[in-house]
Amino acid sequence: MLNSISIRAGSKAIEIIRDEGLDLSRVKVLAGASGSAKFLVLTGIDRVLVSLFKDRTDPLYLIGTSIGAFRMAAFCQTDPLSAIKTLEREYIAQQYAPRPTRQDVTQETRRILDAYIENNEIEAMLNHPFMKICFLSNKCKGLLKQDPLLLQWSGLILAAGVNLLSRNGLGHFLERALFCGPGDSPPFAAMDQFPMNHYDLTPANFKSALLSSGSIPIAMKGVSNIDGAPGVFRDGGILDYHLDIPFLPHSDNLVLYPHFYETITPGWFDKNLHRKPSDKNMENVVLVAPSPAFVKNLPFKKIPDRKDFMTFKGKDKERKAYWRIVLEKNKRLGDDFFEAVQSGKIRQMVKPL
Repeated sequence: MLNSISIRAGSKAIEIIRDEGLDLSRVKVLAGASGSAKFLVLTGIDRVLVSLFKDRTDPLYLIGTSIGAFRMAAFCQTDPLSAIKTLEREYIAQQYAPRPTRQDVTQETRRILDAYIENNEIEAMLNHPFMKICFLSNKCKGLLKQDPLLLQWSGLILAAGVNLLSRNGLGHFLERALFCGPGDSPPFAAMDQFPMNHYDLTPANFKSALLSSGSIPIAMKGVSNIDGAPGVFRDGGILDYHLDIPFLPHSDNLVLYPHFYETITPGWFDKNLHRKPSDKNMENVVLVAPSPAFVKNLPFKKIPDRKDFMTFKGKDKERKAYWRIVLEKNKRLGDDFFEAVQSGKIRQMVKPL
């Protein structure tokens, strides 16, 4: 019984899955959300995806924010399995003083990037035979681009207040920054809910742009040294926490979305608002998540998250042991997903998103 995973799908996708199963040739976009340490529950599925897509020739567009963007950057490497393993290892290895500075967290994040992405690998990543990497960051306006914490906090509080009234109002504080590798524009390039600029990824700016996608406000320094992209950039998840975007407008193809949860939260400020994503944006999405039963059997009955750094403050050995147990258990998610696809059982398992 494949009870470790939950399969959810939007209105178009669910009819396709129920009719024909998951035909991987229909998948045109692979998506990854913000979520810091939560990604540690998904790498079993990520490894299976490497195998399922290895013989592909048609373009597959990758889109992510924050740790989702980091995962996408592992997929398009020459040895993606090695990259995933190194990303896991180096992420778990993070260790901080009792009161880390923004510089401390920024340096550790850069260390992780340098460990799993070799500089001489980037050219090949950008010219991968079929994986077309893109990720989102945010160019800051007004108070949010300021470095002093008091000004940043003021900007965040104002933005959160505006978001209570309308999510669209966040365009006064942030511009989407869509970074893409060379080639044709991705199918989601015309998204227009917020002001947006497009930037070309190059070997010279790749790591700085990727770092900016995961640069958490207050906790990390903004990134302002991106070649070809002037301004101060912060975490892509502020606007696009779980990617409520028009992935595939006017298409009968699919978006495959391995996710930590069975639900989508549009933006960072929506976490406690129960705001739902656009049905239109989600109609092509096939979401694969750990089931509640699987999560209940993890240590502490939860998947890892960024709060674990505080929960296990001064007890890094215990935190690392907990996270490694999650890695051992997540192989089952990959196995169940593979069987669901190959056997066609996904047709009976899928439920509405």
